[in-house]
Amino acid sequence: DAGHEGWLGWKSNMKDYVATIRSLNVSSHLRGFATNVAGYQALGVMCPTYDFCLNNAHPEHACCVDPCGLIEQWNPSQNEHNYALHLREAMSEGIPSFMPYVIIDTGRNGVADERQRCSNWCNVRGAGVGLLPSTETADKDIIDAYWWLKTPGECDGCTQTLPDGSLCKRFDADCASEDSIGSASGEPPAPEAGLWFDYQIKQLAANAKMF
Repeated sequence: DAGHEGWLGWKSNMKDYVATIRSLNVSSHLRGFATNVAGYQALGVMCPTYDFCLNNAHPEHACCVDPCGLIEQWNPSQNEHNYALHLREAMSEGIPSFMPYVIIDTGRNGVADERQRCSNWCNVRGAGVGLLPSTETADKDIIDAYWWLKTPGECDGCTQTLPDGSLCKRFDADCASEDSIGSASGEPPAPEAGLWFDYQIKQLAANAKMF
């Protein structure tokens, strides 16, 4: 699991991640990494290089669309496709003979700009199912597949009050964010993490962009 660009996309973070993988001495046993697992980060358009958009170099290019404002924070890999490019290049340069491939979780990243804050991760309101699982990817030499690694409809975490009216002992304050289902008037409470969340799956289906 290689997280996503909002965690490890910065060059300094990626350098540390490469050093961690190298120190484990496991690269000969790995085909590659899964990214955006259970996440909402958009695929976007793949750029010619992972840092193509830095320094406002190509602001009108489709691959430089940046819904989370990462480029202005000096994060070169502002979408999942560019993050895959960055991951491949950094790992292959930092670990001899290691050319990792990537699988991207597209189960819930069909909408690019649904969040007020991209750090919000719990039961995101307005999200949609993304591309159907497929090996037809933007670059087959790097990305093995798009896949629904987290089943769409599985709850990320409970609201403070559960659907049965009891208090959730495992409540995480992030699940009460301004972007989380259950934090706005008229929305139902969310069940425990991993349980089926009917309200969420209906939103994911309504906003789906599977093709």
